[in-house]
Amino acid sequence: MTTDEQKKELRRLVRALKHEYTLQQKLERSVSIQKRVLQLPELAISDTILLYHALPDEVNTDLLLESLSNRRKGNKRIALPVVDGDNLILKEYIPDNMSIGYNNILEPAENNTIDPSEIDLAIIPGMAFDRNNNRMGRGKGFYDRLLNSLNCKKIGIAFRFQIFDSIPCGDYDLPMDMVISED
Repeated sequence: MTTDEQKKELRRLVRALKHEYTLQQKLERSVSIQKRVLQLPELAISDTILLYHALPDEVNTDLLLESLSNRRKGNKRIALPVVDGDNLILKEYIPDNMSIGYNNILEPAENNTIDPSEIDLAIIPGMAFDRNNNRMGRGKGFYDRLLNSLNCKKIGIAFRFQIFDSIPCGDYDLPMDMVISED
């Protein structure tokens, strides 16, 4: 079986595992994960943070977005990814200036673009991770291309059932610096 076939099969398995949990269970687990992220020392020393607005089956990031984004209170500048063709561009998160974008994901509308070199810390979703911090995405390569342009610590967040002993990886797959789950 090729690496691509292995990835396709693992994505199928993870989608099935996600269906075993209710939306409420995923939201509760998401709160635990987000609270762990908020305790990271790396977060305290980072000014510009890459986050994402979650799909219904991903680790929810609402608590992180709310906790970190109030710049009037001296909090962080948040960048969210926006699909632009085959790539992700980063735009500043402003809560009252959002629109529906690619795949029905909420994204910044007409906000300031942020250069990847400005990101101090990246919090990244994935379909699966492994104990060596390898990451597998949904298969479109959006994050793979973005991760190559980031020179910061990269933290994957996932539900415990998305973490495996090992996952198939290609040459273009970049590992995270750490992966955080609810436990």
